[in-house]
Amino acid sequence: MTDQTDEDKMMEKLLIHKNMIGWLIKKLQDKGIECQRTTGNDPKGDILLINPDDIPRMQEIVRQIQGEYNP
Repeated sequence: MTDQTDEDKMMEKLLIHKNMIGWLIKKLQDKGIECQRTTGNDPKGDILLINPDDIPRMQEIVRQIQGEYNP
């Protein structure tokens, strides 16, 4: 088994992050929250909510997910 290079580790972390954001977007869309991935390294985050009124619902869903996976 070969050791991973620094670049391999960075690529792995980015792939995990990319997949997690995609998974979360799907969960939000399944709950009727219209959203999409941001581009250009948006300093406001990785997910754009189309309707700002959905922010409280999105926050509650994220809290539920965090509670489920990080008890």
